[in-house]
Amino acid sequence: MSRRLAALLLTLSASCTALAPACAQEAVAEDSAGQAAAPSAAAGTETPSQQAARLKAQGQALRDEAESDYRSTEAACYKKFLVNRCIDEARAQRLETIRRARGIEAEARRIELAERQRAAAEAKRSDVTNAPLAPAAPSPAGDATVQPTPEAERLRSQREADLQKAEREAEAARAEKDAARASARAKAEAEAAKRARQAEADRARYDKRIREYEAEQAEQAREAAGKR
Repeated sequence: MSRRLAALLLTLSASCTALAPACAQEAVAEDSAGQAAAPSAAAGTETPSQQAARLKAQGQALRDEAESDYRSTEAACYKKFLVNRCIDEARAQRLETIRRARGIEAEARRIELAERQRAAAEAKRSDVTNAPLAPAAPSPAGDATVQPTPEAERLRSQREADLQKAEREAEAARAEKDAARASARAKAEAEAAKRARQAEADRARYDKRIREYEAEQAEQAREAAGKR
């Protein structure tokens, strides 16, 4: 009886040990699924302005990542034999990441423009609705058409002008920033090309010295053999 009880306890212990990893994996999977669902639910509650800001931040993060990766990869390229090829591949990877950033930033600008247009249309409707109506003379047909007051029209025009001005200023700021980055990249690329040329020249001098040394050793060997 004691032996049977001991065997039963050993069997139950082995079963629990075998099931423990599976239970742990299931708990981890459920926790990961809950964490993955949280950002998706939060994204659904974003306003257009928040969404545009998030996309801008993503685009900027991609640009920063592209520049950081390029600098670290470029530095490593000088330790390789095919320096120029390595740098060209690093540039291509940076441009691909920047293209992705531009696409995200373009979507952010589209959302902002749509939101400004919606706000302008809403303001226009509000002006027309809230504008005081002057008594109009009855038309021959007995119908009266409501026209916006000069003040409401002036406010609408001013809002549209302000929106257009803000958009132009933002576009100019982006262009200036892109130009500064392009200038910095061009300078960095010129310096990288100079370093690559220097590395190739150093390698050529080293190879020449090796060949001269080998030729000298061969000549000395021939002279020694002739003396024998």
